[in-house]
Amino acid sequence: MNLLAIDTTTDLCALAVYRQERWFEHNRFAPRLHNQHVLPMVDSILDAAGIAALDLDLIAFGAGPGSFTGVRIGAAVSQGIALASEAMVVPVANSAVAAEALRRIGGLRGEVEIVRASRPGWRYRARYELDDTGVHCVDFDRLVATSEVGDNALDADRLSVSARLVGALALHNLDDAVDPAFAQPYYVDGDSPWQPTAKGVAAQPQGSNR
Repeated sequence: MNLLAIDTTTDLCALAVYRQERWFEHNRFAPRLHNQHVLPMVDSILDAAGIAALDLDLIAFGAGPGSFTGVRIGAAVSQGIALASEAMVVPVANSAVAAEALRRIGGLRGEVEIVRASRPGWRYRARYELDDTGVHCVDFDRLVATSEVGDNALDADRLSVSARLVGALALHNLDDAVDPAFAQPYYVDGDSPWQPTAKGVAAQPQGSNR
């Protein structure tokens, strides 16, 4: 399995490649400049891993919900490369990435409430169950006023962005892989691009994030 993972949802442009059970990572601090840096960085990390874009089997990207521009860049780049390489794409919720970081690095177990910054005065809030097998979504991201965030909520914005964790979650959730044409970011009620589905809810990850 040759995998490329991309996260452009914060000021850090983060990439990772998984090949032959090895990880390669490439990060660059590039506020508002991801569109200028991400493609040259893709070329650089693929070269370091010794593979071409056409050799990729799977592409994962940090799908938000979050910055409209950031998640769209990650989605668009993933779609473009996947169409050329005939790879599948896995959108990975950034709250799941934060939960996995807390599970692996912080050693947390049990149910946790995770919050991340949205527009001023608002936060994204999600709940995950963390155990020895992975992370499992209990309540997907919702947009809430900052005043509604409880004292026990964990601030994911203090965690380092990790494209490697984006890729690792994708490898454990292959059932979420989709054709590039259907690889879209996650939006929630209250985000400006959000539109209700026939069931009245925005699209969410299909499988449990493990």
